[in-house]
Amino acid sequence: MASIANGLAAFHPRTVLPFTSGFFMFYLYAAAGVRMGAVQGLQVIHLATHDSIAIGEDGPSHQPIALPALFRAMPNLFYMRPCDAEETYGAFMIALTARTYHDTHCRNFFSSQVAWASQKGAYVFVEQKDADVTLIGIGSEMVFAVTTRDELMREGIKVRIVSFPCQRIFEAQFPQHRESVMQFSRRKPIIVIEAYTVNGWERYADAGYTMRSFGTSLPAEDKVYSYFGFESGKIAAAIMILLEKVKTDGLESLRGNFQDLSGGAIGEGLDLRWEVSDPSD
Repeated sequence: MASIANGLAAFHPRTVLPFTSGFFMFYLYAAAGVRMGAVQGLQVIHLATHDSIAIGEDGPSHQPIALPALFRAMPNLFYMRPCDAEETYGAFMIALTARTYHDTHCRNFFSSQVAWASQKGAYVFVEQKDADVTLIGIGSEMVFAVTTRDELMREGIKVRIVSFPCQRIFEAQFPQHRESVMQFSRRKPIIVIEAYTVNGWERYADAGYTMRSFGTSLPAEDKVYSYFGFESGKIAAAIMILLEKVKTDGLESLRGNFQDLSGGAIGEGLDLRWEVSDPSD
């Protein structure tokens, strides 16, 4: 599928604009074709659907826990994960006008100021003066950033939210814009919420509520999220503990010590111990 699209794009550039579509997990099978298109600088659009653990009963074989890390790291490619129809419109605008990049994203059309802002890669979703913490929300998990903010605000904790659909586009912005969005200079904790592995977010966030295992098969999307602790009350409680740690030890205690707020461990349930023989024996 991806290789056919590459052939169409290469046959007469800017005449045919091919696109592919399918479950996001199955773009692992198409990764070689997507990569070759990126290597050649072909304009191809890949629309990936079913990109969250909420896919439910299909289970781990369909839940793309680690796949975003591959596409976010791939050169000459824009991996975009919009959280709503407005951001998806912005993603389409980039995909339709880009000439030397692939684009992987999903969902529908709409037009607004948000669509323009999302084309900067990241933007302030909810601003809050003198915020104690910044939450990064992405894609389907933006709802948890919003509801967790509500929980924390009720506890007297001031929270701002940044929507972050595309790392690569944000990296290309002027330093002043990146600072205005992330406010690194304020030296307040930044926490990412996404039901994927955290790889790559360490450069922007101090902690994350993310996945450290494969998904699972459950009959409803809310049960899948709840099974892995994606509930606003649990996320807010973990963040409050982190904020207390920062008050005591300072933000420097998180530098180089990225905090996993969701608990668990990679390879949980497996025996990862092994014996090393003494070479002198």
